[in-house]
Amino acid sequence: MRGGYAVRPAAVSDAEALGQVHTAIWREAYAGLLPADYLDALSAEDAAHRWRLRLEVDEPEALVAVATAGEDEEIVGLATGGPTRDEDAPTVWELYAINVLAAHHGTGLADELVAAVVGDRPASLWVLVDNARAQAFYRRHGFAPDGAAKVHEGTGAPEIRMVRGAAAPAH
Repeated sequence: MRGGYAVRPAAVSDAEALGQVHTAIWREAYAGLLPADYLDALSAEDAAHRWRLRLEVDEPEALVAVATAGEDEEIVGLATGGPTRDEDAPTVWELYAINVLAAHHGTGLADELVAAVVGDRPASLWVLVDNARAQAFYRRHGFAPDGAAKVHEGTGAPEIRMVRGAAAPAH
């Protein structure tokens, strides 16, 4: 544990806390980037249910890590990654999500979460076009836009794919 923080694999028993934290993080991180009515409609209970299912039955290759703070090991961040979901995948591994509560930004937890679920392997990820903070973080970790774009399901917000360590495209 560094500075009262730790990163560890998530357990099924973390599902309720993950639902609470994930919902809180989305409301913090995406205010002004995603529609307010979408964020207001997020349910910690629904998120906890999805996390429970994911931790109980998800594909065995996927990884979910949690960042904890203090002696009570309160969950303050999460990351998940696994086999890419893209048909035109530039890499075989994808960082699905990484989120840390704003009160814990700047602690190095996000760096540790990336290390826990991606390591140094080639990987891809999707990020909102308007999320400059996240894009700068990913650039620091060697990711760069590869030109792919899509629309975030449920909100219509534009996203771009960022990649690191992919083979150069054939011409």
